[in-house]
Amino acid sequence: MEQMYKALKLVPVEHIDLHETFEQKRLEKTKQSIEAEQIMRHPVLVTQTQSGRYMVIDGVHRFTSLKALGCRVVPVQDINETQYSISTWNHKVAIGQWWETLRQDNSLPWTTEIKNTTPFITMCKGYDEQYLYVEDLGEEKLEAWAKVVASYSQTYDVERIAQSDNTCVSNQHILMKYQPLGFQEIETIVNRGETVPAGVTRFNISGRCLNLQVPLAILKEQSELNRDVKWNEFLEEKMDSVRCYSEKVYLVEQ
Repeated sequence: MEQMYKALKLVPVEHIDLHETFEQKRLEKTKQSIEAEQIMRHPVLVTQTQSGRYMVIDGVHRFTSLKALGCRVVPVQDINETQYSISTWNHKVAIGQWWETLRQDNSLPWTTEIKNTTPFITMCKGYDEQYLYVEDLGEEKLEAWAKVVASYSQTYDVERIAQSDNTCVSNQHILMKYQPLGFQEIETIVNRGETVPAGVTRFNISGRCLNLQVPLAILKEQSELNRDVKWNEFLEEKMDSVRCYSEKVYLVEQ
């Protein structure tokens, strides 16, 4: 439990960066829930970058909600590099005009050729696949990625599917498959002040803390001294109730 205690911190909002954009609908729902309960149920998961700043690896909507609600600090769990791996979410989307528009976009070098390298993006309808390769996209890789995700995510419901479950056999849906970026590339993007598209990059994290339930009153406290006292008292009390489970858990997200 000592490791968990040391990993839980209050970090000023201005010291935290996002690696991905947020979804407006999900943000509003998360913000309303936090404001109604006046607690932050789960800490934001972050990892420290070489610059000494913190990057959100899980909890972009929780972080953005707290910032919008006027919180000065954010309760985080600092995750080290041995605790996570990076994969992606594939997106299952109902077929529509977006698909025709995207596949006919001349700025996107779609191909059906199977090369020796793994496609950066795969667009799948039934058994038919089209690919975008990094070597064909060149310096426009991030712009192309953002264009592809934006083509459907703003107007269609998106079902996230784990990268390992990549079967595509439906003619009523399109399955968009993405390859993950490495951490150093993500960090470089963040250092440039840029982000990757929302809901694609997936950090698989071991040992996350759930149900901490931090009162917003602590996060909005103006006096740093009073805030630290209240936080330490809160955390010491909570540590007495921490339980670690090795069994598989299913979490219903808000």
